[in-house]
Amino acid sequence: PAAAAAAAAAAAAAKQQHTTKKPAATAEHGLSPTLIRARADREHSPIVAWALVILCTASFYIGPLILLSPFALYPFHPRAAGTVLCAAVFLAIHPVSPWPRFRKTCQLFYGVFDFHHNMTPRLDELSREENRLSIIAMHPHAIIPLHGFVWGAICDQVLPHLYGYGCTTDGALVLPVLRHLLYFIAAGSAKKEKILAEMQTNGQNLFILPGGVAEIFLSRRRRIEHDGSTHNIPSGTTQTIKARRYGLMKLALETGAIIYPSFVFGASDMLDQLAHVEEKGPSSVSKEDEDRSGNNNATIIDRIGNVMESLSRKVGGGLTLFYGKYYLPVPYNPRLTMVLGDPIYPVIGKDDTTITMRNLHGEKRTCVRVENPTKEQVEELMDRYTDSLHRLFEQYKVEAGYPDDTLR
Repeated sequence: PAAAAAAAAAAAAAKQQHTTKKPAATAEHGLSPTLIRARADREHSPIVAWALVILCTASFYIGPLILLSPFALYPFHPRAAGTVLCAAVFLAIHPVSPWPRFRKTCQLFYGVFDFHHNMTPRLDELSREENRLSIIAMHPHAIIPLHGFVWGAICDQVLPHLYGYGCTTDGALVLPVLRHLLYFIAAGSAKKEKILAEMQTNGQNLFILPGGVAEIFLSRRRRIEHDGSTHNIPSGTTQTIKARRYGLMKLALETGAIIYPSFVFGASDMLDQLAHVEEKGPSSVSKEDEDRSGNNNATIIDRIGNVMESLSRKVGGGLTLFYGKYYLPVPYNPRLTMVLGDPIYPVIGKDDTTITMRNLHGEKRTCVRVENPTKEQVEELMDRYTDSLHRLFEQYKVEAGYPDDTLR
């Protein structure tokens, strides 16, 4: 009883500490303290909604299959293989332009995933009035970032002035069908020179999933059923992200762009993958979680995960075998909750003031640009960014349905 009382007191103290921290998202910046349920501009058939969701998910398999099909067909019908190869090459290289109507169509995701958020029209008004160059940095990446399509939809509906250029791996931009969907939502190469051109020359805001390959292989779906499977993740687990992204901090300092930290509850619960990788070091899943999962010793699946992660890093894109319902590319439909935090200014002067400059081209405003950021400047901004993400997670986790989870 004494131990239980001490544990309860410690839990209450931790809860009090979280509640006394400054909220990461405030109404002053157009962010609702309570969640808002998103509603599409018009009613749609659930069948049509699911068809779009499945298409976006399956496109990560369809693209590679289209490119590989000529080689599988060649031994049986060389002429047909040649025709298919020409069609595949055309689909892989022909120009595709952004299609704003597609972003509106992505409102179909709302009903499938019971989508909630904390963004109000006031946020868009502030974005228009202040006209600041912005980076929206969203975690987690998840196995397949379907929430990127949801971001396009909510921007089209509520935040048109915050929308901009989205980053993706170059490999995805040559895969038929997938590249079309990505270009429709204004995604493009994640190479730094391309990003700088879009931000500083074209004045585009940046949407990025900075966790990249690391967060793909950290993703594990929480399962509702508890049947003793070693892959079940119990309630109260640790959600792991890779928030310490030095390249992102340097980019913000170099461009003077403000950063909106963002977290999507449920993003990792849409799909399973053949093998994930446990985080090493202080950001790893807790020993209690590991013991409960019965996964104390490395297995063949663990080794496969390590190999696939290593290959993914070398090719610059996620190479993983994923599946959803019925072991098909049909995602589960957890509730998705997307929350943004207050903007983080990369350079802050005395008395928390900021100095405003013009972007290199156009009318966008920026903070002071730092051509060669020092390690101390990067670390200081990194600390504010990670602190904001943790406070954002704690602020909304109860209402989002993850009351006992922690973020690392």
